[in-house]
Amino acid sequence: MRLLLTALAAALALLYVTLGLRFGYVTLTPTWLLNAQGQNRYVLQVYDEGQRAGYRGRCVVQSGRAVLRLLAPDGRQLAGRTCQKVGDRGEWTLHLVGGGQPGQYQLVVDFDAYSGLLDLSETRQ
Repeated sequence: MRLLLTALAAALALLYVTLGLRFGYVTLTPTWLLNAQGQNRYVLQVYDEGQRAGYRGRCVVQSGRAVLRLLAPDGRQLAGRTCQKVGDRGEWTLHLVGGGQPGQYQLVVDFDAYSGLLDLSETRQ
């Protein structure tokens, strides 16, 4: 049993150092991240001409930085926001909405040693 607990602790430490720990799923539940690294992509399909879609929510930053970008089907950036602590302020409202043409919109999140909360919900107009 001690060997199992030691192996679990070592695996969590390795994850923390390399990718970071994530508790939740960014576009479905509020997600706590510890030392998150790398890039995540979330796809949003729009079928109707003129429909607007994207994500709304908030980020609460303890440390590090997360850059969120909403990309159109043709690759253009429609909206973006950087979540990072600035002075005493570490909580930001997110409103990443675009649209007009049908296709696959992508939310790209680049993490750089990000620790904090990321709470996003899909929105359509």
